[in-house]
Amino acid sequence: MFYIYIIYSASCDIYYVGQSNDPERRLREHNEDFKNSYTAKFRPWSMKVRYPVSQLRKDARRLELYINLIYS
Repeated sequence: MFYIYIIYSASCDIYYVGQSNDPERRLREHNEDFKNSYTAKFRPWSMKVRYPVSQLRKDARRLELYINLIYS
């Protein structure tokens, strides 16, 4: 199952929308990975929403892109 997840950075008051088949693992990666990524500079993140979408990643990706388009 693929999910849409929304995480929140209280330190910067921003939200981030993503998709994954394991949202809890992705939250850990957003908070712990040592890569120089977009989300690394806004740590720490907390999970606000996890929503099951589909067995197909492409469906979750489409919804992720749609949400980002609407709220950007």
